[in-house]
Amino acid sequence: MKLGMNLLKWDRKSSGRIKFFQCITIVVFLYLFGGLFFRQIVQNSHFQQKLRQQSIRRITFPAVRGKIYDRNGNILVENRPVFSLNLYLDELREDFHREFLRRIRECSKFVEKFDRIQIRREVYEFIVNETLSIINDILGRKIHVSGQDIDKHMSQCPMLPMTILHDISAEECDKLIDILPITSPLQINANLTRHYPNGALACHVLGYTVLTENQHPDKKYDDHVHIFFVREQIGKSGVEKCADHILAGEAGYENWTVDHTGNKNSLNKKVEPRDGQAVYLSIDKNLQKVTEEALSPYVGSAVVIDANSGEILALANSPSYDPNIFYPSISKEAFDQISERNGWLNQALQGLFPIGSISRTIAAVAFIKSGEIDANGEWLCTGIYECNGELFKCDNHPHGERVNLKSALCKNCNTYMFDKALKIGHRAIIREGKKFGLGSKTEVELPHETNGSVILDTTLQREYKLDHWAPKDTFNLVIGKGCLLTTSLNVCCFTASLAKNRYRTRPTIFKGGKKISDAYESCLSDKDHKFLVDAMVDCVENHSGHRAKINGLAVAGKTGTAKFKEHKKKRRLVWFTCFAPAYDPQIAVAVLIQEQKNTTTFLEGSQAAHVAKKILLKYFNPN
Repeated sequence: MKLGMNLLKWDRKSSGRIKFFQCITIVVFLYLFGGLFFRQIVQNSHFQQKLRQQSIRRITFPAVRGKIYDRNGNILVENRPVFSLNLYLDELREDFHREFLRRIRECSKFVEKFDRIQIRREVYEFIVNETLSIINDILGRKIHVSGQDIDKHMSQCPMLPMTILHDISAEECDKLIDILPITSPLQINANLTRHYPNGALACHVLGYTVLTENQHPDKKYDDHVHIFFVREQIGKSGVEKCADHILAGEAGYENWTVDHTGNKNSLNKKVEPRDGQAVYLSIDKNLQKVTEEALSPYVGSAVVIDANSGEILALANSPSYDPNIFYPSISKEAFDQISERNGWLNQALQGLFPIGSISRTIAAVAFIKSGEIDANGEWLCTGIYECNGELFKCDNHPHGERVNLKSALCKNCNTYMFDKALKIGHRAIIREGKKFGLGSKTEVELPHETNGSVILDTTLQREYKLDHWAPKDTFNLVIGKGCLLTTSLNVCCFTASLAKNRYRTRPTIFKGGKKISDAYESCLSDKDHKFLVDAMVDCVENHSGHRAKINGLAVAGKTGTAKFKEHKKKRRLVWFTCFAPAYDPQIAVAVLIQEQKNTTTFLEGSQAAHVAKKILLKYFNPN
């Protein structure tokens, strides 16, 4: 009886333990089943994507880049075929593996520890250069590829061929085609590269392209595949950069299934590239050529604008460079030579310089608009102007002469300009300069345009620690001695605006680009505008701009001289800006010439005027 009771108690205890373990077992199985369900069902798409990511590789190949034409349909930039010798390393994998195992076995016989990475690189170098020996024999070259370079290529972009020779000649290409079998890992590939048939012509406008490196980034695209980027050309400056989205087109690609070692198995998908579109510039090729030839003896820039539309007809800088040197890559020697000559700088957009006596035309507009100055009223210039005990000279009238606004502009009379500028105040002159857009960007489509400056009295106080704006500062402003810094393009836009009696000209480098708005405010009445044009015509006909004089063509222009600092050394520069025909303007021209390094060449405005004359003659007599 007692034994039966004990057995009953044990059964009850045993049954409780069993139920406890049953519950644990059920919980564990539920957890495992839930995890399995979550992995197999819920996360199915995630793992499918990871599988595709591991087994599919995409190889992109660039589209044909669009051509660039001038306004008349003349070719400025095109593409030329180039041939390269490529080595497909994936076809040598078995040779690499076999030689690697042989060397590992040899090393293990003599040493316990050895550098497998170094052995792998040695194998790469040995196999590849053995393969290249036939090329060296055929071409008489001494091509050698290091194991480190091969290892780098294999780790970064193993699915892409390794380029052995760039831009091989037609003769070498023929030899290789005859001797290389179709199954050879060495193959001749044909590609297109950027070609500038006119050399350095308009190089700062067109810009240049560079080849990107073959890449295998760790980012994934929408379909979650790794991308191998074949080298393509991208715009780095000029129109090549600002219109890159139009010129580049849309790249094509191939999707390949690969095995666990990364070797290609099968092609899954192929999308053909979409070629880039052509771009038509406002540049006139023939006018650009004449502008560059006229400017070539000097260091400087020249800009020609259609005064009616704002289209840039020519934009030249001297010195320049040949964009063709960038394929396949620019050499250090060539880069250093261009840098030494400062040839990279697009001076017309990036060079900030004082405008000298051109500032007098801005002051003349301010004088007329103030209503306080009688343009025909005469002023006796004694050659000296006294202000607050300081004496300021007028070199043009050392012995005295009576002048009015017109003759003061033509003869650059300082005392007249000083007296009238003090009368209306410097703020009125600065206000007119800003209305014309001087000191601000023109918003042309080309990249890297520099923002100019119009120094206000508060800026002067802050930068030069002056207590107040002194009369001397007004004098410097009115004759353009450093208070206004701007670019050649900005000066040319100002000239076009003055020619058409408006405040703003928005330039464009594309044919049919931005349009001049009719809503722009007129800067002067017709009578006052004609007065100012007459003065500028007289400057060309009888004074400092005489070398721009053309029989049968009325040219309105203004010269200017100033000094600027370069490498802590003061240098001279001269300007000439004009528009023609004076009373029915079609084009505006601005020319800037700088004093060259290590020379004592005397510069005067007439030299810049002579450059402008050659440009005008070409424009009005194109044949």
